[in-house]
Amino acid sequence: MNNIINTIFGTDLSAQITIIALIGFFLLFIKNKLVMFLSGISEKTATEFDDIIIEALRKPTTYLIILVSLSLIIEKLNHYHELILSFNTSKIIYLKKEDDPILIEQTYEITIRIFKIIIIIIAALIVMQELGLSISGLLAFGGVGGLVVGLAAKDLLSNFFGGLMIYFDRPFRVGEFIKSPDRNIQGIVESIGWRLTVVRTFSKNVLYIPNSAFSNIIVENATRMTNRRINQIIGLRYDDLDKIPSIVKKVREYLISHKDIDQENKPIVFFKSFEASSCDFIIYAFTNTKDWREFLKVKEEILYKVSDIIKLHDASIAFPTTTIDWDNKKNI
Repeated sequence: MNNIINTIFGTDLSAQITIIALIGFFLLFIKNKLVMFLSGISEKTATEFDDIIIEALRKPTTYLIILVSLSLIIEKLNHYHELILSFNTSKIIYLKKEDDPILIEQTYEITIRIFKIIIIIIAALIVMQELGLSISGLLAFGGVGGLVVGLAAKDLLSNFFGGLMIYFDRPFRVGEFIKSPDRNIQGIVESIGWRLTVVRTFSKNVLYIPNSAFSNIIVENATRMTNRRINQIIGLRYDDLDKIPSIVKKVREYLISHKDIDQENKPIVFFKSFEASSCDFIIYAFTNTKDWREFLKVKEEILYKVSDIIKLHDASIAFPTTTIDWDNKKNI
């Protein structure tokens, strides 16, 4: 119906709401006429069963038409005015205008589906009550049956609710790179289903992960990082110990003036420690880019420049060495 309304009335919101309301009133009118027609026929029959059925359907069909009409009107208003964005349920559906439109659309769709299921269940219960069926007995049976089904399909239900929590908590979305230090999971999310989440690894293999697994593991979303980090330790020879202060100073000045280094997080360059074969200093900085290839390019440029600074000071990068001291003293 939405597609038909959009095709006929375009983007005119008032016209769309008017036609939805008119269709609702028209359906109520047709329903009343149909009930009156069927009632006239049923009065001529010998049994009362058909009268009971027609009377039982009178109110539920009215409620159903009204609920569907209101649902369509709210959907149209939300599409143009983003009413659901200003509706704050604190913890249940937390949407913000700066969120990704695709993510908002996915969350909105799943919310509408849940509401539609609830409406259908309520309408079915009303119809059954009007038909004279015992709703209390049905609910009691449903409770026991639900317990049995829940125990039998525990894993299926845990995956279902795990997928629901992924939609609402949004630790990741399709297209983002995730990894878990708890499990051997690392790759780009391709799809999020009700039972499985599909992740494509760097080796182009596909991981099919049950949604329930994400409730028990730590997930790192690398796509949402703000910067990438350079954490490099460089060792110089012990023969160049006196040159380290000037080398460290030059490297620090270079990083502070580098356009691709985040200056809000000041780069750290300090002499760090004496090691077995080297005197180490540390380079700790954050790049402005978070793109992995661009990060490698910036890091490569910095390492080449550090190597040039070391050479300009007639120093060398250390490598593992062994020194043997000969004792020239004669034995007495």
